[in-house]
Amino acid sequence: MIFKGLGKNSWIFFLLFSFFTTAQDEKKDWYTVFGTTPNTVDKRLHDDLKNAQSAIRKIKIIDTIAAIHIKAGNTDSILYYGTLLQEKITSHKDELTDSELYLSKSYDILGKGKLKKGLLDDAMQHYLDGINASPLSKMSTMYYTHQLGLGIVYLNQEKYDAALPIFEACLQNTKDDEIRILAKKHLADVYFFKKDIQKAKLYYQEVLEQLSLHKNHKVTLETQLKLGRIDLHEKNLDKALQYFLSVKDEAFQNNFYDLYIEAAIRIGITYYRQGNSEIAEMVLSSAYVNAVQWNKLKLQEDVIMVLKDLKVANKDYKNAYNLMTQYLSISNQILKAQNKKVVQELEIKYQTLQKEKEILALKESQLLKEGEIEKQRTIKKAFLIGFLVVLFPVVGLLFVYFQKLKTQIALNKSQEEVNSQKVYGLMKDQELNLIKATMDGQDKERQRLARELHDSIGGNLASIKLQLSNISESDKQKVNIIKQVDETYNQVRDFSHNLTPKKFQKNPITALVREYVHNVSNGSDSNISFHPYPENEIDKLEPYLTEELFKIVQELLTNSLKHAKAKKIDIYINKNDDVIQLLFEDDGLGFDTNKTTEGIGIKNIKNRLKSLSGKLFIDSMLGRGTVVTIEIPVLSAVSNYL
Repeated sequence: MIFKGLGKNSWIFFLLFSFFTTAQDEKKDWYTVFGTTPNTVDKRLHDDLKNAQSAIRKIKIIDTIAAIHIKAGNTDSILYYGTLLQEKITSHKDELTDSELYLSKSYDILGKGKLKKGLLDDAMQHYLDGINASPLSKMSTMYYTHQLGLGIVYLNQEKYDAALPIFEACLQNTKDDEIRILAKKHLADVYFFKKDIQKAKLYYQEVLEQLSLHKNHKVTLETQLKLGRIDLHEKNLDKALQYFLSVKDEAFQNNFYDLYIEAAIRIGITYYRQGNSEIAEMVLSSAYVNAVQWNKLKLQEDVIMVLKDLKVANKDYKNAYNLMTQYLSISNQILKAQNKKVVQELEIKYQTLQKEKEILALKESQLLKEGEIEKQRTIKKAFLIGFLVVLFPVVGLLFVYFQKLKTQIALNKSQEEVNSQKVYGLMKDQELNLIKATMDGQDKERQRLARELHDSIGGNLASIKLQLSNISESDKQKVNIIKQVDETYNQVRDFSHNLTPKKFQKNPITALVREYVHNVSNGSDSNISFHPYPENEIDKLEPYLTEELFKIVQELLTNSLKHAKAKKIDIYINKNDDVIQLLFEDDGLGFDTNKTTEGIGIKNIKNRLKSLSGKLFIDSMLGRGTVVTIEIPVLSAVSNYL
């Protein structure tokens, strides 16, 4: 690894390592960790900006410097010069003839900066502002540039159905070759993430062919990186590694530092897939340091998730849990840094405008069709009159009626089948709800009996025993009564404790959860994993506490599979000192925690935690999955039960 730009007060530490990429040419592989952001702008440009007299000269130099930082991927510098460009345009608006064009460019610069930083909502706001500031009739290139940026935001938000028509429109409607190539590349990205690998590969190869005529080295490397990801997906690990190493080296030589970090992440993942966990962790660590140095929050999230999976694979669950905590912290930073309310309003306005355009187009099309239909109708009328006069009108009418009747019968039959399926589904849901209600009722009755035996009858026996103990022991009959009361009290106490289901008394909680997770996984297409740490300590918990933990896990899994439609679920149970920590993470639909009301499942969990003195934390967002964190103090939970 080669290190650059280290300052005296740099807080970044490095892991120095080197190894051979191939045994054939014995070429050493290397990685760079940057202590400071590399300066890719010629000092003369800064001097020209400082000495420029006219406003238009300053604006052109700022635009040039911003383009250099975009090429290098220097996030904070992109945002700085994008903001500076807007300030200059605002303060010198009366002096400029091209103020609208440069204002549109400033929105594009800021959108790119926010995208690279991972602030997707802020990026969407800048691109929507750019679309409004770039009329299609006057600035078609900038209009489709902002449309392309909006599509990229949707792509990063995993809203593929929203991104796809935008890229197709850019590809079909603009004459700008660069925008068309980028639109095709991002179309390939959509198909890649939608698992249509063959179509994605075909588009990527077409993009590379077009780039041989229209040179854009960075887009070429980005496309090669995606082809490497396809090989990684298809488990062609050696071929994928060749792509990633080549992209990494060329990105470094051409100052494409954001692309350099992405290539390093993919190299780390490939080494991990090859079983080289130690090398993978060192490569990913270097990529993470660079992502932190350049304040790329989205890249930090990506690296942390890969490192977390690596820790889980090595059964280092404690560090995996710490990485998840760090991931939540970065996610909160992203949420706090964005103005979601304003962006949602802009997005609604944009979608409304697009729908109005579609309605106008449909109306025009409808008028044309109505004219054609009227023409056809006139012809048909004339033909029908001739047909009625010359041939057999009654037979013709009966035939038409028979066809309509046949179609109506088929429609009625289809509707009956649909209604039957709906009724069957409702009956199944009702049966499941009834079974769950019955089980909940049994649990509540069992707990009520335990409390009554323990609190009421047990308390009375204890009081009687105390009163009889004060009587002289010389009376043998009273001594026997005390003994019988004591035995009865112990029997009542044991009976109340034994109301806990036997499976929680005889089996360790980790085995029960594993068995339950295995059964649920076999009955669904979701990937569910369970990680207890330390397992032997968790299995020593009181049956009452393990029963509540098991039911909470059941409730969370039910919610995730039924409502969130999750495909990947991770469950962590840790015992840290005298606190039980339960971390539940899924990649489902998610929800807005500020708007969504609590369902029955969450209320049930809160009621269970109330008796355990436990705490519940929920972190969720639409389209980003859900993370639930639960902490239960062991001593308080047990004392509440006793």
